[in-house]
Amino acid sequence: MGERSGKILLGLVLLLVGGLVLLDLIGIDSGDLIGVLIPGVLMFYGARKILGPSGSRFWGILIFLFGFLMLIGKLNLLFTSLLAIGIIYLGYRLIRRQDAPKEAPPEWERQWARKVLQEDSLDRWEKR
Repeated sequence: MGERSGKILLGLVLLLVGGLVLLDLIGIDSGDLIGVLIPGVLMFYGARKILGPSGSRFWGILIFLFGFLMLIGKLNLLFTSLLAIGIIYLGYRLIRRQDAPKEAPPEWERQWARKVLQEDSLDRWEKR
């Protein structure tokens, strides 16, 4: 079960979804089938990543949960929760105490900057 089997699975899913869309265009209602098919495929893929020897368990769990939430119709709960967590974190960052102010650059760096920014002969020539 390597990269090839994943491509085959994705190809089959794309063929099935495309076929269902064409059936819908000619008047055969696929209705709830797509609403169950896509989350089911996501859950199957996530489970394969979790149980597979070379799969990433973290991403597998994440994909499986995404498909599960999509299947039970609670995907908006996930996005709302992520938005709430983001807003709480932003508020925390805004009110938290600032660390000590940054130090002034060392003397050697200030001298170097003065030399670089100093007017050179080309600048004086341009002014004339």
